[in-house]
Amino acid sequence: MEFFEVKISDISLTNVGFAVFLRPKDTEDNRVVPIFIGPLETHSITTVIDGTKPPRPMTHDLMLYMLTAMGATVLKITIEEIIDSTFYAKIQLRRDEEILTLDARPSDSIALALRANAPIFIAKSVLDEAGIVMKEDEIQGDNIVPEKKIQALPKSNLQILEETLENALRTEDYETAAKIRDQIKKLIENS
Repeated sequence: MEFFEVKISDISLTNVGFAVFLRPKDTEDNRVVPIFIGPLETHSITTVIDGTKPPRPMTHDLMLYMLTAMGATVLKITIEEIIDSTFYAKIQLRRDEEILTLDARPSDSIALALRANAPIFIAKSVLDEAGIVMKEDEIQGDNIVPEKKIQALPKSNLQILEETLENALRTEDYETAAKIRDQIKKLIENS
């Protein structure tokens, strides 16, 4: 099976929820693969990308702490299949000389890989099946706009902030929740 290393090129709110867009690294390939993920996983991924440190460990932080405590390291994650529009991923771990491979959801795999600084790979067959071709003028660094554009929901900034606040509270990320609460207050005062 042939694999390409990928990077996150964007995370967006779409009409069917949040999507993480993966793009091959170090190639001229203009395709991206959108993988739809839940709001909690989105929050877990974006906190790493934004460099936000929650006051208490989130689920994926805890996963990495447990693996480290057991002497295991995350080698890589691979997104290997797409069956009926569902993506399947594997996490490859090393403990001493033993290599372990675990089935996982891509969203959890990506969140863990970001925390462990592990590479993310996607199978060529998945890229061929689910990749969206990009036009050259739609690429601006890592901020890309899919040719088959996914329509964003007409949500207000207030609705998005309220949903993000709920997610932060669910994950006990009270520092982020306080910042979002302040943004909501400011938005309401200025309307």
